[in-house]
Amino acid sequence: MKVPLLSGKEVLSALVRLGFREMHRRGSHVKMEHADGRRLVFPFHPEVDRYTLKGALRDAGVDLKEFMDVC
Repeated sequence: MKVPLLSGKEVLSALVRLGFREMHRRGSHVKMEHADGRRLVFPFHPEVDRYTLKGALRDAGVDLKEFMDVC
């Protein structure tokens, strides 16, 4: 499944809908945490690179299809 080209704001809102909360923001990177302890860091840019986003989702254990459903 191909990841769409999303902005940092769109990624942030989709992750909030999945139950993540913003822990920290420094520079252009946002650190988020889920209630079960999973953590995720992604760049808050006008366009988030597809491969960077896919890798961050994989590292945090977020299913790509589940992420796409809430986008």
